[in-house]
Amino acid sequence: MDVPYLRGVLIPFWVLQLIFIIISLGESAYLLSVWAPGQTESGTCGDDYYGFYACSFTVGSPPILVAFYGLVVAFAVVSIALIVTEIVLYARQRLAAKTYFAFQLTNVLLWTVLFAMCINGIVVGYDSILIIVSVIISWVVMIGALIYSSVMFHRHHVKGSSFGSGYGDNYNPGGHTIAA
Repeated sequence: MDVPYLRGVLIPFWVLQLIFIIISLGESAYLLSVWAPGQTESGTCGDDYYGFYACSFTVGSPPILVAFYGLVVAFAVVSIALIVTEIVLYARQRLAAKTYFAFQLTNVLLWTVLFAMCINGIVVGYDSILIIVSVIISWVVMIGALIYSSVMFHRHHVKGSSFGSGYGDNYNPGGHTIAA
C-alpha cells in the first residue's frame, strides 16, 4: 500500500456508511414485504373479467414503490459489498488509491440516483421519512469519503508510486529552473 490512509478517517466513514446503509436496507426490505404482490392500497386483487388473476392499482401506487424499494435494496447490497471489499483490502494493506477512489465513486453514483429518486418521492409524497433521511445522510457521508479518496488519489498521483508513475520529484509545470 503506497498511500498512507488515516485509520481515524477511514473507520468513521465505514461505520457511518454501514449504519445508514443497513437502516435503508432494513426499512426497504420491510416495506417490500408490506407492499408484496397482491397487496394494494385499495385491495382490489382477484380474477378479472377474462379469468386472469390481476390487481388494479391506482396512480402512484405500489408498483412504483416496489421498484423504488427494490432499487434501494439492490444498491445497498452493492454498497455493502464494496465497503467490505475496501475493509478487507485495507486490512491486507492492498488498498490502492485508484481502487479506493473507484469504489467511492461507484457508491456516490449509486446513492446519487437514490437521492434523486427520494427528492422525487418527496415531491410526489410517497416516501418514508426514515428512508429519505438515511439515504440523504448516506449520500452526504459518501460524498465526504469521495472527497477524502480524491485527496488520497491526488497525493498518490503527485508523489508517484513505487513503479515510477505519476509526476515524480522532477515535475516542474512552470518551466523554471530551480537552483539546487
